[in-house]
Amino acid sequence: MATIVGVRCRDGVVLAGDRLRVRDGRVESRNRQHVFDFDLDGDAVGGATVGSDVDRFADRFGGELRSYRLERGPVPLAAVERIGSDVASETGCEAIVAARDRDEDEDGRAALRAVYPDGSTLSDPPMALGSGASLALGQLEAADLDAMSVDDCESFLRETFEAVAERDPGTGDEVDVWTLADEDG
Repeated sequence: MATIVGVRCRDGVVLAGDRLRVRDGRVESRNRQHVFDFDLDGDAVGGATVGSDVDRFADRFGGELRSYRLERGPVPLAAVERIGSDVASETGCEAIVAARDRDEDEDGRAALRAVYPDGSTLSDPPMALGSGASLALGQLEAADLDAMSVDDCESFLRETFEAVAERDPGTGDEVDVWTLADEDG
């Protein structure tokens, strides 16, 4: 199983995931996408997912987001979280989703939510899921993420995945990254 990570840094959020697909202890692919960009005509939404049916999660999540956008307009973070949780339940995947929180108190601050197949959610970054999650969390919790810019955090996550890949056979060192900066208030 791959590893995915979501972190909050000084001026935004960063999602990252490796490209390895391992099944039954055997590498099936070194080019498996786990991080996705869902551009919704101005509403930036990202997702990273692990599980047995990553493509189905990405297709369903993207489709549900587009339907929401078409029927109701801009997609708030609460809807991203609910849709992600519903799709995680349907597909049996775990995911980290990201969007801007447009509540009156947040004013466009980028935010993350972890969603699980049992319908539960988590909103306390840093987040890591997959086979190398505990190794990645060890690296993340030792870093001062609040002081890092989005660009610095992206570089740090790439280094983190290299370290995790050395110790976890289910995590690769080829990494996809998606970033979302806070809006200026």
